Amino acid sequence: MSTAARTDVVQTAPPAGLDLTGFPDGGRLPAEAFRAHLAEFAPWYFASHPHGRFNLRDPNGTCCFAAAASTAVREFFGPKVRRNEVSAADAAVLRVSTITPPSDASSAHVSGAGAARFGVTSELTTMGDYAVTQAWAELFKDQVDALRYDSRFDPGGEAWALFGTAGPAPSLGGAAAVIDGARAVEAAGVSVLPGPPRKSAVRMVPDPPA
Repeated sequence: MSTAARTDVVQTAPPAGLDLTGFPDGGRLPAEAFRAHLAEFAPWYFASHPHGRFNLRDPNGTCCFAAAASTAVREFFGPKVRRNEVSAADAAVLRVSTITPPSDASSAHVSGAGAARFGVTSELTTMGDYAVTQAWAELFKDQVDALRYDSRFDPGGEAWALFGTAGPAPSLGGAAAVIDGARAVEAAGVSVLPGPPRKSAVRMVPDPPA
């Protein structure tokens, strides 16, 4: 009998030669979605760095977005949202754009019923070992255009990871609307902590005489 404990993480990378025939279909991408991103960048960007759950290796990349703006915000900040609070500095660099994903893109539903038969557990969308999650993305990229999955940081929220060529993708269009970080964060039910006071507002008190 296995000695694995129920507290152990059991999700592993896909075995070599895994056949994905019959994997749960995620359907087409939504007609409208929400992309959280840094203010200095346009919304359509495919990342290949190792810090994204389903990021592909260069020259490929991944662009993630969500069905709701609140989910996009919470996925963007991740563990930075503690006690439902973020700093004013973090909120200031955020933008949430309303985007139109490609209408002809296909997806696999890694949180869908039947995924377990292929070795996928719910840990795939929550675990911290991105070497495992990215190995699954590399496998799927040759079969579908995107992954549909449950949000880690917003229970009930849904997100997609779209595969493409690493870097900006202006050909996919711009944003139909853009929400600034402070408004997006507050709409997601997250409080913005006040920043430190300006130096001009701080009165220095000298030490008392000895």
